[in-house]
Amino acid sequence: MHKTKDRYLLIQTASIGDVVLITPVIESIHRYDPDAEIFILINTRAAELFDNHPFISKVFIWNKKNRKYQHLWHLIFQLRKYNFTAVINFQRYFSTGFLMWCMHSNKKITFKQSTMSCLFANETYEHLWNQKHEVDRNLILIQNIVNNKDLIRRPQLYIPENIKVDLPQNPYICISPFSLWNTKQMVIWRWVDLCESLINLGYNVAVLGGKEDINKNKLFFKEFQNNEHIYDFVGKLSLLETLYVIKHSFITYSNDSAITHLASSINAPIATIFCSTVPSFGFTPLSDKSFIIEPNIELLCRPCGKHGYSKCPKNLFICGNSFNIEQLLEPVKQLQSDVQ
Repeated sequence: MHKTKDRYLLIQTASIGDVVLITPVIESIHRYDPDAEIFILINTRAAELFDNHPFISKVFIWNKKNRKYQHLWHLIFQLRKYNFTAVINFQRYFSTGFLMWCMHSNKKITFKQSTMSCLFANETYEHLWNQKHEVDRNLILIQNIVNNKDLIRRPQLYIPENIKVDLPQNPYICISPFSLWNTKQMVIWRWVDLCESLINLGYNVAVLGGKEDINKNKLFFKEFQNNEHIYDFVGKLSLLETLYVIKHSFITYSNDSAITHLASSINAPIATIFCSTVPSFGFTPLSDKSFIIEPNIELLCRPCGKHGYSKCPKNLFICGNSFNIEQLLEPVKQLQSDVQ
């Protein structure tokens, strides 16, 4: 008798970085059950990351910027056409919890901290903030689905063969100076110092960022007008094209933001700079060659919040200023010594 394929729905409609950090769950389910159908519900911006993904059967997109709740009801009606072996909600908001509750499934899994989890889910787990990496917190949700030996911890994305970008001349290093939260962003003048030092060491520099970073980028590029060693990719690349540029670079420097997790998803060398947030929150890089850079002084006000702010609560922003060029260049020097 033909066995019906198991079908899973994974829900994560938050930021790009959060979406990347559920890919170990995708990989783990596929390793455990290669025939399983895996559906994902994500946001509009992250959708392209799953173009031609080998293990995703269907991608559903929640457009939150255009008639958000009308679109949510439309998604619910679409998804109720399916019976799911399990629905796994990685978020802690009412809307995604309600959507999960509406699904046809006997197994609805989320975190205990999710809004009304006792009503919307029948299987809940603690979200151990400040104790585990976000990847490990996410994997907890499938502990009764996947055997421990099948769990995969590193994020994984796939660059389609048709993705090509005219790359900077080698050797080059990527930097991503921008962040959604200003207090997670090392000050621009220190990024300028880093670029100048990298150029002096013989590297070209590729600057990465989204369309939302273009105005900030204009300030940055005032220091590098007509500099043949700086390549401006801000607002010009898709996410998959960004992955392609990162893949071929010597190393990438990023704030505590999505670029860190994108680099980890292709196991590219990555140095992550933490300003107002701290590594113990669980969003450190997971590449084999990963580096963590923190302020060079101890600050009683750090961390000031889980996600950062638009401005420093104390109007000082010492954590974004307290880096010296020697510590910033240390990852490059370590990689150079590994190559030699």
